[in-house]
Amino acid sequence: MNSTPSSNTLCIFDLAGQRITHAITFDLVLDTDTIFNRSEAGTITTYLRRVLSAQDTQPTAIAVRFDKFTDGRSYSIASRLREIGYTGELHAFGDINQELIFLLRRVGFTHFHIPDPGTPTLALEILEPFNGYYQAGSDDTRAQWQL
Repeated sequence: MNSTPSSNTLCIFDLAGQRITHAITFDLVLDTDTIFNRSEAGTITTYLRRVLSAQDTQPTAIAVRFDKFTDGRSYSIASRLREIGYTGELHAFGDINQELIFLLRRVGFTHFHIPDPGTPTLALEILEPFNGYYQAGSDDTRAQWQL
C-alpha cells in the first residue's frame, strides 16, 4: 500500500473531464492484491473501515491501483469505500484508459490517471457515452424508472 501512481506519460482528469495540472498527494494508496489476498478474516468492507479508522485524520485523497485491465476488484473497492461513507477524492490508476472512465465514475471514482490523450479536456462522449442508466450507481445517478 506504499506505492504511488507513476507520472510518466499519464495525465490526471477529474469528473468534469478537465486535466489536473497541480500535484496531488495521496493519504492512502490501496493495492487490490493486498486487500483481497490478506490472511485476516472479515469482509472487504470491514477491512476498509479498519484501514480508514487507522488514519490519523479522515483521508481527503485515496488512490486505488488497477493491476490488470480485466480485473474488476478495484471497482468493488471504490464502491465499498463510498458505501461506508468515504466522501473524499478517489483516484483510479494503473492499467486503465479513457474508455473505462464512464464505469469508473459510476462506482465513485473522482479522478482518473490515464495515458495522455493529447487534449486538456475529455470529450463528452467519453464522460457520458449513454443517454440513461439501467440501475443506480455510487455516483448518485438513478435509472429512468427511479426518477
